[in-house]
Amino acid sequence: MNHDHSSDGEGSAIRRRAMLKLAAGVAGAGVLGNVATAESTTYRLGAKISGWQGRQPAAVQGQTNPTLTLEPGTEYEVVWENLDGAPHNFTITDQNGNNVVSTETMSNQGETRSLTFTASEAMSQYVCTVHPSTMVGDIRTGGGTTKTTQAAQQAAYDWREATWDSYWYSLYNMNTTIAVSGVGVLFPHNEQQQKLFTKRLKGILKNSDVDRPPIKNPNLNVAPFTEGDPHFTQKPVAPFSANVERIHADTMAWDRSEMSGVVSPASVAWTHLKGVTWAKNFQAHFDVLPSDMAPKFRAQLLATVAQLAIKTTLVDGGPDGNGALTKGDDSLLLVSGFNPKQGTVVDDTARPTQHAAMLWFLSDMTSLANGGWYGYVNPEPLIPARKIQQLTDGVAKTTMKAFPPEKILEMGTTRDLGVMLGAVGWYGTHAGSERLRSRAVEYANALASAVEERTASSGTVRSESKNQAATQGVVGQGLLWASQLPNVTHEETARSVLTYLLQDLWDDDAGTFADGTGDGAYTITARDAGDITGGVNAADAVLGIEGAQQKYASFYNQTFNRGRLQRAERPPSRNEDAEFTLPLPQNAGGEFGQAAVYNTEVTYDTAADEWSVSNDRFTTAQALYTANQDIWIGQWAGDFFEGRGVPGTNDSPPGQQQTTTE
Repeated sequence: MNHDHSSDGEGSAIRRRAMLKLAAGVAGAGVLGNVATAESTTYRLGAKISGWQGRQPAAVQGQTNPTLTLEPGTEYEVVWENLDGAPHNFTITDQNGNNVVSTETMSNQGETRSLTFTASEAMSQYVCTVHPSTMVGDIRTGGGTTKTTQAAQQAAYDWREATWDSYWYSLYNMNTTIAVSGVGVLFPHNEQQQKLFTKRLKGILKNSDVDRPPIKNPNLNVAPFTEGDPHFTQKPVAPFSANVERIHADTMAWDRSEMSGVVSPASVAWTHLKGVTWAKNFQAHFDVLPSDMAPKFRAQLLATVAQLAIKTTLVDGGPDGNGALTKGDDSLLLVSGFNPKQGTVVDDTARPTQHAAMLWFLSDMTSLANGGWYGYVNPEPLIPARKIQQLTDGVAKTTMKAFPPEKILEMGTTRDLGVMLGAVGWYGTHAGSERLRSRAVEYANALASAVEERTASSGTVRSESKNQAATQGVVGQGLLWASQLPNVTHEETARSVLTYLLQDLWDDDAGTFADGTGDGAYTITARDAGDITGGVNAADAVLGIEGAQQKYASFYNQTFNRGRLQRAERPPSRNEDAEFTLPLPQNAGGEFGQAAVYNTEVTYDTAADEWSVSNDRFTTAQALYTANQDIWIGQWAGDFFEGRGVPGTNDSPPGQQQTTTE
């Protein structure tokens, strides 16, 4: 397929807008050049719900939530103006979230308030306590200078920094969902399960080089609900300060009245695929991970809850003795929603995206079992490898029969073809027989042909979705993942699709990808971010497209950090000198803070150059899907998680001595 980039359309519109902004900036420079620079001991800010707007000195001008650099013992003045008429205050907090000094709350647009104080090393952040999730910035004390331009700051955030953040954010989302939040069907929840848990915990500890779990009173989540509200309901006890050694999960649970109460194949599959991937990652680095992280314990625990999830949803967790998410026949056709408390199916439609997620998860679970990974064989398997293989093959056969390409398009979009291509590429490297592998090859080629029929010579994929960049990303990744199978060769189409993503949909002025709507605002959901991440990962890891790494770094910093798709971060990933440092969970908004997980949606206003959180719910399948994409591209771009998510490249465990208990 020839790659013919048109000079018209979204790409050129982006470039035109960038030139207009540049021209406006040059025109304004002559006027601003006569304004006296503020003294270094005075900061001037504008207050609006979307974030604090830096005004003076020049080092913070034009930035949202800029870092304030203070010298301990020096007197400073902060002058802020109410820009939108909403109630605001200016409060400085210490590293534990305690107020140090603040102004009164004021809601008159155009009015100003000032605060004079003497800086101290205890000062950590400044925040509007009325809008703490968006109006929060860092304070740097003890010398050093703030980077003077946004370009310099962005240049400092590179591929290594982005993949470091993606690695940790992936861990936070997985850890919170599986062991902390309580959003789902918990284990144990009856006497029989309590006996199993007590026995298994002893075996896990025996093989873990630790004497206690790294999380106190965990909320082990076997079947996650589809969504919830990540605000804490009480003051969290967690290692956010030096005097707390480990998370107390019972203090970080979410409000159960705000949970959907419904389980779906995708909410289960993406969550536990994330757990399986991390179990592998832990084993690959037992020798370098810190002991207080308890990597051997975590590897076994994650493999345990993944097996329990399979048993509950596919084998015998339903009200009629069938798998809770199956329709009760031998086909393994899956329902799309089940309410465990009521014991009823709330959505009995089988959907391709739900099946694709489950197939992806089961395929990697097969890898864990057949490869004899540490977490699976210790203390002992709950489900034999043979049974996991049978379930994987069964779901694959059902999926390939139920969802030919035309059915997927009838029920969804071209984007869903991309997800299914990735799933069948993953399954094809784990199929239980040559016959099934050949069937996967046939199915992958049929899906790819449907994609190519909907792809223009420019590389543009016909998209019924709101985010064109996401469609390009997941379709490109799906084509490349499926092309890992023998006799599936669609790399050139993938190159065309991903080149369009990286060239025509890249907005250099915004530092992120355009969504293709052309309406002046880019809307990015957690799923969109995962699709884009997957596409960029494939473009770099398989095709080696030049510039992919730099654009990923900018996209990640703008969308996840500045744009707050990730709502908070814990100390291990926190860099006080970063351009956009996220708040600690206890300072992330609400009365007690909120978890370090993804928001459902953020929006970028291209005219105002401002980000806002447009949906602050936690959507499990979207968040954990993106968490999987994040670990595949993860820390230092594959040096820490070998394989980059390419099917068949991370199936064999490293040469670790494995032990089992009786």
